[in-house]
Amino acid sequence: MVITTNACYFSEYRIYPGRGIKFISRDCKVHFFINRKCTSLFNRKIKAVKLNWTQAWRRYFQKSKAEQAVKKRLKKKQKIQKAIEGLSLEVIEKMKTTDEKAKIRDAASKEIKE
Repeated sequence: MVITTNACYFSEYRIYPGRGIKFISRDCKVHFFINRKCTSLFNRKIKAVKLNWTQAWRRYFQKSKAEQAVKKRLKKKQKIQKAIEGLSLEVIEKMKTTDEKAKIRDAASKEIKE
């Protein structure tokens, strides 16, 4: 047998059948409250996040550790260089090491420093 429970609109505690207060606002929204304390705090427009006994406060300040999801560890991506059609991998590596523009830039920077 499954028991249907509602959540308190203010404190977010479970409300079992036969318990709690049902409040219907002017815009026809139905609010369930677990007790008179939650009802009066709601009517006084006090935010649930500011009261440290509510679930909203615990969620806001990250106090419940059961709800926190464990992050998956990601493997580091490995750089893999592949040969291009018409060029082998050795030719590409030679082009990287013997970059003429880089040599010109290095020579120009050395002249500026001196």
